[in-house]
Amino acid sequence: MNQPLSPRFSDDGVVYPHGAQRDAVVAELTQVIERVPEQMEFTNTKRYWVLGPVLILGALGILWGGFSFGKTGLMICGGFLTLFFLLLTWQHRNAGREVFMRLTRRELHHTALSGPIDLTEVVDVFVKDEGLVTLQKLTLSETASLPTHRPVSVLFGNQAMVLKKPQPHVRINSAGVASGGSKLDIDDLAALLTAYVQAALAQQQLDALKQHG
Repeated sequence: MNQPLSPRFSDDGVVYPHGAQRDAVVAELTQVIERVPEQMEFTNTKRYWVLGPVLILGALGILWGGFSFGKTGLMICGGFLTLFFLLLTWQHRNAGREVFMRLTRRELHHTALSGPIDLTEVVDVFVKDEGLVTLQKLTLSETASLPTHRPVSVLFGNQAMVLKKPQPHVRINSAGVASGGSKLDIDDLAALLTAYVQAALAQQQLDALKQHG
């Protein structure tokens, strides 16, 4: 993942720019920050709300086949699958309407986390469609302050997990990701997350620059 193009400013001997050079750096950092909205909210998609009824019909077909041919195994399998897909569909009845994740130019917020993730601590972004769910993995620095997570009982629900090994990272699973009613594909989501991380780093550098006149 690329970092903002401007150098990081700190108190460890780095010379802060002045005059025209400072103005150019400020303009560059501001441009990186303003590439993303101040805030974006995300929901899951209606993947299982739409697919659920189809799966239920398929399970009912298996159940009917079991009764028709007198196959106990098919009846048990069909009955179990019918109940499972009914539960799955019911749990996703509000799909696409409930915000589970929010990005600002400094932090990532998730309903299953006890606190926000500081985006300046993110060192890598990985997004993958795993079939049943979409995975977002944010690798954090070794010194990052980690929130805790709570379990989610919804099947293929909006889950976030904070793990310390092999290195600190946050795994976010959801039934797809949408914003403003539009589904985001994997590449767009990865680019968006990366842009917000870059904006957070740029904001951090801009704040440091302003503090030093």
